[in-house]
Amino acid sequence: MTIREIRIADAKKFLELRKNLDTESKFMMLEPDERKTTIEEEEKYIEDVIKNKLSLILVSEINNQLVGYLSANREKFTRMRHSAYIVTGIVKNYTGQGIGTKLFVELENWCKSNDIHRLELTVMCHNLAAVALYKKMGFEIEGTKKHSLCIERQYVDEYYMAKLL
Repeated sequence: MTIREIRIADAKKFLELRKNLDTESKFMMLEPDERKTTIEEEEKYIEDVIKNKLSLILVSEINNQLVGYLSANREKFTRMRHSAYIVTGIVKNYTGQGIGTKLFVELENWCKSNDIHRLELTVMCHNLAAVALYKKMGFEIEGTKKHSLCIERQYVDEYYMAKLL
């Protein structure tokens, strides 16, 4: 398994990965078929992330296949630049194999060289595996967003979690 920064050449595989996660997991933000991004738009998005150096996308690759990712997004505004918002997803067949831990270790290495002091994310309260990973990696629950999402006509609460570096 390889953890590395995304490349523009990964656009098609990355888009397929995110669409797959949208379909196989109820824990991702988008519903199946809600992601309308084209490969060209994905290439542009990746190019912008690489070029602006404010944000990061890490991918986990096994046998030339992308099986997970972590993105860390920062605002360009000076007062917020010390903080990054995290989104992560791992294909179901590859969960529980340490990929999430390795993605977060690489993220922290990047944070050290990019003056990032705060990492934050939201996670559905009933996503016990993800909450356990985030706690293991040093994140703390800062609060609960009540009825934050509506999934299959049911309101879902999310934890707001953060880690100070």
